[in-house]
Amino acid sequence: MPIELTSEDAGRRFARFGVVGGGVFFTIQGLANPFFALYATELGASTFAVGLMVTLKALLPIVIAMPCGQLIDSIGPMKMLKCGSWFLLASLVCTIFATGIALLALSQVLIGASVIIMASSFQVLVAQGDRERRNDAIKRYSMWMSGGGMLGPIFGGLIASSFAVPHDGYRAAFLASLVVCVLFMLVLFWLSRRYPHPDASQIRVRDAFSPSGIITSYRRGIGLAGSRPVQFGLTATFLVMYIQSLYMSFLPLYLAQNGFATFLISLTVSVHSLAGMLARFALNRLMRRHSLESILLAAGTIAATGVALTPLAVMHPVAMVALVSLVGAAVGVNLPVSIMIMVDAVGEGERGKLMGLRLLANRFSQVLSPAMFGVLGQFFGLTAAFYSGGAVLVATVLGFSAMTVRRGPLNPAPTSSEPAE
Repeated sequence: MPIELTSEDAGRRFARFGVVGGGVFFTIQGLANPFFALYATELGASTFAVGLMVTLKALLPIVIAMPCGQLIDSIGPMKMLKCGSWFLLASLVCTIFATGIALLALSQVLIGASVIIMASSFQVLVAQGDRERRNDAIKRYSMWMSGGGMLGPIFGGLIASSFAVPHDGYRAAFLASLVVCVLFMLVLFWLSRRYPHPDASQIRVRDAFSPSGIITSYRRGIGLAGSRPVQFGLTATFLVMYIQSLYMSFLPLYLAQNGFATFLISLTVSVHSLAGMLARFALNRLMRRHSLESILLAAGTIAATGVALTPLAVMHPVAMVALVSLVGAAVGVNLPVSIMIMVDAVGEGERGKLMGLRLLANRFSQVLSPAMFGVLGQFFGLTAAFYSGGAVLVATVLGFSAMTVRRGPLNPAPTSSEPAE
């Protein structure tokens, strides 16, 4: 018989699962993600085609982000995690058996759906309790996420580099990711039996994804954007995730074009995540000295500058690793800080919609970033794309920073469910 937990016990125990499970989820992604562009080019895809396929990862989430957030609030995050895990499994199967662009493109659609569902659900699991406990869980979740992003590429690189034929090595990394995914699903389904799911007897899932259901969920979710802290968090995370998306999509391909070996590429990607994880150890000190919004603005400026400097660093492996570390540290503070800024502005019963809205902004950035960068890379080369894209990003982040300074501090009001601190 499943063990029944009180709501408070479930909040504590499953917040811990959200932290660890998020790390495992991003390890699964990290095993395969760095090699997607390389694998696609082995199967005959151009730089432009790679950009379009990566863009597909964000298209379906744009449609389902808010209905998924509403369902997380309605039927609970654990049931939604089970749903997202099936999309993850299907994506990996499509990648492994792909012989051309069609199945690779489908895999990106499926992984996009998986990320929007699972990332939102994990973030809702950890964003529970009073402000101190919630912020601590958010920081630990983001550290485990970066840890997964670091370990996945290392293990994937070891697997891929052990094969003489690159195509076979990349496919072996995808297969390893599939095995870990199956093991994770077994644990998830077992734990889900012990979670006190909300009463969803009156909820019809298909209604949430009907045209009227989608429109209704977007109206409710966009209503949360009337709060200035939410507006700031969405804009800042859009800019930082735009940088992250283009960097992680095209950096492995750019390194390969400049003579980096497969394992060195995976190691460089891992350093990016390691720096993000280590940056969170300094987050408490930063939060004592600076406001959350100033931390996020500084991180965006550093990351954008790093993109523009990439062509200068790529000729020297040590310089490249140092630059990737700097960008990784800047990007690494985005997730916990942006979530902290936004969850303080909404009630606990609306956090599923809030996380859906946040990830919707991320998906828009992931539609624009690879598509625009892929066009630049196809026609002018990746070096020109990094220079021009980085310059535009620096100008945009600086402009957003200036506008934020003129409007003054955010000073978010406490939620109705929590006392002011």
